[in-house]
Amino acid sequence: MDIRISKSEIDGEITAPPSKSYTHRAFISSSLSPKSVVCNPLISGDTIATLISCKKMGADFVKKNRNIYFLGTETIKPGYYNTMNSGTTLRILLSLLSTTPHSSVVDGDESLRKRPNRELVSVLKKLGAKFYGNYDYSAPLRVRGKINPGYLEISGKSSQFVTSLLFALPLLEEESTLKVGKIKSRPYIDITLDVLERSNIRIEAEGSTFYIYPSEFRLKEFKIPPDYSSMSYLISAGLLAGKVVIENAIDSKQGDKRFLDVATEMGGTIKKRGNKITAENSELEAIEFDAGDTPDIVPTVAVLGAVARGTTIIYNAEHLRIKETDRIKTVVENLKRLGVEARETKDGMVIRGGSVRKGTVDSHGDHRIAMAFSLLGLVGQVTVRNAECVSISYPDYFEDLKKLGAGVETV
Repeated sequence: MDIRISKSEIDGEITAPPSKSYTHRAFISSSLSPKSVVCNPLISGDTIATLISCKKMGADFVKKNRNIYFLGTETIKPGYYNTMNSGTTLRILLSLLSTTPHSSVVDGDESLRKRPNRELVSVLKKLGAKFYGNYDYSAPLRVRGKINPGYLEISGKSSQFVTSLLFALPLLEEESTLKVGKIKSRPYIDITLDVLERSNIRIEAEGSTFYIYPSEFRLKEFKIPPDYSSMSYLISAGLLAGKVVIENAIDSKQGDKRFLDVATEMGGTIKKRGNKITAENSELEAIEFDAGDTPDIVPTVAVLGAVARGTTIIYNAEHLRIKETDRIKTVVENLKRLGVEARETKDGMVIRGGSVRKGTVDSHGDHRIAMAFSLLGLVGQVTVRNAECVSISYPDYFEDLKKLGAGVETV
């Protein structure tokens, strides 16, 4: 599906969508707890993949209004798990399935089959698990446990690898110690620790070393906060083309709330009062942006840089190359298609702001690319190819743009 976004003046109020990161983790914790409820979860392609996997593990659930009620499983069932496009789901499953002595297969869609898991698998193999797959251990791969507790080290290049281990190690019979190297995307690990603490899991963190004690999952209720990654697109729409008021913007451990500070640094007019955020049309200035902890907002910062005065430099973002696409390459290619002067660097990109011409970009099936580049249509006209991928994290995105007054049509 291709979507055309035309130059528009927007003005309206919108409710922030729920957090994808929190929803994944709350679903998994609920599936391992006796009885729980997840309030206001995000229902999207990725989180549905997690729900299906929870069912495969042995959990049961029912949806009532905006909540999902779980009856958890005491033993994780083996089988064939298709995690579709969700890297978070796949990585967490690799460790959880390693805690059982049975054989399972973990698979995903074409995009997920390109994403490496070698480092995580190497750690799990040292603890006693067996894996069968290609060199990078990308999906599909076969896993069989059972891992033993112990001391392990892993680099911090992927927060999903760390999250995966933090979910599984408490299920073992003795204490484990996890030492992490220089951590990328630390806020995502903080989200994991937040959910695990609420789930009765005992983990002590000393800097980048985690002491994990045998624990039983006992999550009872979790209310999902709004998604600041998704809010970055709504805020940017206001900055580029009018005024947007976002309701229910409550605080949480999400690192992507930093986008408020980044956009303000660029000259954006943003006001936060209580749980309400207002963003209004602004003249933007270029910045230098360290993306180490907040890779998911890079595409949004990049499109703002495309219209900002001056040269925007994004760095410390090499982990973007192993996302749904190589997001450094994809962002730069699409900016060039719209007449923006941009180039890749080893760990980021350099963008010279100026006029954006009418054109067509390709999301390559990456939801964050599709949503970010749709924003440039508000100041000109942009057609986004393969735009249906927004269903991965924000299924109502284009409908919400319409509600704000944007010109959105299927072509």
